[in-house]
Amino acid sequence: MSRSQADGFRPAERSSTGRGHLAQCHLLLGDLNGAVEETHRAVDAARATRSSRVRAQLGELYPYTVGSSAARPVREARDRIRDLLST
Repeated sequence: MSRSQADGFRPAERSSTGRGHLAQCHLLLGDLNGAVEETHRAVDAARATRSSRVRAQLGELYPYTVGSSAARPVREARDRIRDLLST
């Protein structure tokens, strides 16, 4: 059994969901640079798939990027998530 059969994710989906979780971890640890990099990678990978699961997981990341003190790079990453979710 292949890995995609075992976990139900295709490679692009796995890449995106993993990146989204990494971005969330970076945000929780206060590593904004790492969070922004992983968010951009997750959005790029998500654009390669039409998976509703991937979009749902990026939707879970979105609230972590909201806040009155959100730095510009975080706001830009949030905008990319919002743009992806609106298509």
